[in-house]
Amino acid sequence: MADDDNTEEEDDEGGGGKKKLIIAVAGLAALGAAYQFVLKPSPPPDELAMDEAEEVELVEGEIVELDEMILNIGGDSPGFLRVGLAIVLDEQTAAADFEAEQAIAKDVAIHYLSSLDDERLRTASGREQAKDDLSQLMREAYGDEKVVRVLFTALVMQ
Repeated sequence: MADDDNTEEEDDEGGGGKKKLIIAVAGLAALGAAYQFVLKPSPPPDELAMDEAEEVELVEGEIVELDEMILNIGGDSPGFLRVGLAIVLDEQTAAADFEAEQAIAKDVAIHYLSSLDDERLRTASGREQAKDDLSQLMREAYGDEKVVRVLFTALVMQ
């Protein structure tokens, strides 16, 4: 019977050790959460300013006119779109330097404009939205550098 008492005491001690371990882990988790949300120092003001300064407004510079393009467009009555585009560069990009990269601008324009339908381009608001969307796509294609916006210099649908 004495052996049975020893076995019960060992089980109680083992269970107590597990409880202590669980309490210790929970305590460490609570301390980690407290540090993350309460005690962790805030970033220096310079880092906050850098995040806000990422959206630097580009200053307009030279304008490069692309050759007119003729594209297929969809819609209720599929047809053709003849479009002329001009790219307004930022003030730090020279038109001569941009000449070698015009193929990127043409590719973006062809891909986007050929995906539109004729109804969207028939309204003034639709054309403005298309121009804004195309400007955004151009900026993204050039890594938010070089291109400020896109202008339509010709737009004929048939």
